[in-house]
Amino acid sequence: MREWMELLVQAPDALAEEASARLIESGAAAVERRESQPGASLLITHFLLENGVTQKLRAAEAALAGLGIGPDAIAVRNIEEVDWVGRSREMFTARAYGERLWVRPPWGKSPAPAGREEIILEPSLAFGTGRHASTHLCLETIERMCGERPPRRFVDIGCGSGILSAAAIKLGAEGALALDLDPAAADTARKLADENGLAGRMRVREGTLEPEALGDWWGQADMLAANIFLTPLRELAPRMAEALAKGGRGVLSGIGYEQADTLAGIAEAAGLAVTGRKYREEWAAVEIEKP
Repeated sequence: MREWMELLVQAPDALAEEASARLIESGAAAVERRESQPGASLLITHFLLENGVTQKLRAAEAALAGLGIGPDAIAVRNIEEVDWVGRSREMFTARAYGERLWVRPPWGKSPAPAGREEIILEPSLAFGTGRHASTHLCLETIERMCGERPPRRFVDIGCGSGILSAAAIKLGAEGALALDLDPAAADTARKLADENGLAGRMRVREGTLEPEALGDWWGQADMLAANIFLTPLRELAPRMAEALAKGGRGVLSGIGYEQADTLAGIAEAAGLAVTGRKYREEWAAVEIEKP
């Protein structure tokens, strides 16, 4: 099974064609263009996760910067190449996470064991089925933090399937805001909210972490999660510090274990305290708190 880096770029319509060409020149696969906000397009492409992929991503970012498209308009995440249609449903069964979560596909019949909260999740390419090690790290951290102090306002940056927002609500959060640049991911997250009876408490928006997206939650978020990639984490760290309330906590992941110290330094430079590091397989998560 191959893994890919999925690159999402919010580009003005006038620059979309040129941006697509520059992505291809940087070593990306074919670029898909989707309608996004008025006057803007979402460009989606992929880089195979192999030696040299970091250099290709940096080249792509530099090429986009040459067009005036900055890091704020770029998001990167890991996805697995999975043929969900060809794979038998028996391959994806209900599974426990941490001490309190139970994630099952819609066709799964196994009831949640006593004491576990159920999340119904249909597998797809959207990052965040829980199978990925970094998602697993986030789920375990959210469970622990919610157990210690349930948040009123949970923010999920780069939500993918929406599993982290759903988990936070199931574990005690009053409400969650799930953000993703990809309209397809946002649609997937909305579907998950509906299927789990969370639509009234789980809001989903296309976009990234900014005051307009959070509204009166800006500066008042009690907990956040960002399971994305080091480059957008670097760019968003100062905004995380602004979005969180004093004492607000969070978990940052989507990074390799060798990047944990770098991410910790980025968080501290943004004014956030690093309260822990967790590792699973080749992946890491960094826990933060706003002093």
